Amino acid sequence: MSRSKAMLRTSIFTILLTLLFLLLQGAHAGEKNLLVGIEDPPKTMDPRFSTDATGMRISHHLLFSTLVQHGQDLQIIPNLAKSWKTPDNKTYIFHLHDQVRFHDGRPLTAEDVKFTFEHLKNPQTKSPFAGTYKVIKSIRVIDPYSIEFKLEKTVASFLTSIIMPIVPKHVIEAGGPFHNQLIGSGPFIFDDQSPNEIILKKNPDYFMGAPSLDRITFKIIKDDNTRFLKMRKGELDLVINAIPLNKVDDFKKSPLKKRYTVMEDAGLSYNYISFNMKKPELQDIKLRKAIAYGINVEEIIKYRLEGHAVPSYSLLSPVNWFSEKNVTRYDYQPETASRLMDEAGLPKTGSNSKQPRITLELKTSNNAEVIGIARIIQAQLAKIGIRIEIKSYEWGTFYGDIKSGNFQLTTMRWVGVTEPDFYFNIFNSGQFPPAGRNRGLYKNEQIDRLTEEGRNILDADRRKTIYAKIQKIVADDLPYISLWHTSNISIVHKRVSGYQQHPMGGYLSFRNIDINP
Repeated sequence: MSRSKAMLRTSIFTILLTLLFLLLQGAHAGEKNLLVGIEDPPKTMDPRFSTDATGMRISHHLLFSTLVQHGQDLQIIPNLAKSWKTPDNKTYIFHLHDQVRFHDGRPLTAEDVKFTFEHLKNPQTKSPFAGTYKVIKSIRVIDPYSIEFKLEKTVASFLTSIIMPIVPKHVIEAGGPFHNQLIGSGPFIFDDQSPNEIILKKNPDYFMGAPSLDRITFKIIKDDNTRFLKMRKGELDLVINAIPLNKVDDFKKSPLKKRYTVMEDAGLSYNYISFNMKKPELQDIKLRKAIAYGINVEEIIKYRLEGHAVPSYSLLSPVNWFSEKNVTRYDYQPETASRLMDEAGLPKTGSNSKQPRITLELKTSNNAEVIGIARIIQAQLAKIGIRIEIKSYEWGTFYGDIKSGNFQLTTMRWVGVTEPDFYFNIFNSGQFPPAGRNRGLYKNEQIDRLTEEGRNILDADRRKTIYAKIQKIVADDLPYISLWHTSNISIVHKRVSGYQQHPMGGYLSFRNIDINP
């Protein structure tokens, strides 16, 4: 082939590729595509295994449907179940909407509900939610759209615990990698995923009405500053709790306030430091208390978090009715911390008082904001003779290590904690991974008994008394150091309408969002 012919063919091929690209671009022209900035990719969006906040929000709120949901006031409201009744304290009967279809067109029936919870409960599934559903004694399909749950015992939080996406029986039983299919019945359909974005498209047959949006594109932007710059340039429509707190006020000032709305409310998120209680050096309560007294939380909130948080003394936010105020508090007391170090057998050595008394490893994700806070904690603890080595990893590796117990200390966040029964999930010794989320491997027989008792009593006042005791014991035992409850903060471009910030920081209102020209 002559050189001129080869060049001609190359030119034609280039032109065809360009035309194809333009055609693909034009295919989505004029679509209402919500651009949402997120910090990290979800570990998985398969609801059977998803435990990180982003993965659960996408699966629970967008791709799949649940029997019930948390409303704006955190009360339980209908979703797939249009109604339910409780003939006795151990029996729940749900009546389902009869026009719900999965994304592949197959109807969702009571058989799918029965399959979902029996599948999750089955040890062979290896779901982290298996422990939650041990209490289910039997599930009976009454008719295609009615189902009965019978429990082994009374569980006060049962309606909260079954806020779990219903998966298609026919797809799971057929085998194959469900995490690549994600066939649900929610308002949006899984379209595509790459290292930098996740794309969902509208479900025109959603049983509560088709969304106004045509697409949602989650932009995975790990760098805080890049995410902030893209938001202020208008390259994103919405970020939820994903802008550095020292940048939030920029959107409240001119010229940005003309283009953006800042929504800020008291949040339910709980930031904490977890100890691995199986590590011999951390089994000494005096050392754990020394660490707690050596951290100046107020200083971090004021200067690093720009005041967009309040100190936490319990897993439960102060806005939660079950929150107990009269617990042991570890306000910044370096002298007390130093004394406790002495009592723990870690006195200062030699004439150089700056010599570390002990070295501990703090494992974190590689998020810049998290690392920045970890470095402040590192500097504060150095003053009492504790040398902290910070080990940071990308989210998947980090989260895998935490779930497997491969850490000494870690700093993390629980998102959207509403139900006090969560104390059972994270502190009952029957909830060690992989079946549960007691990742610090904390064991206390009194906590085991009280968390069982608290979930088996329906009377609200009696439950409040029990969870007050639990909060006091945990504060004294210190498997976690409570740090702060951050505010819920959404930055919303004014071309977006219909977004409602949820107390749990989730995506429930996305199906009501519209984008104006």
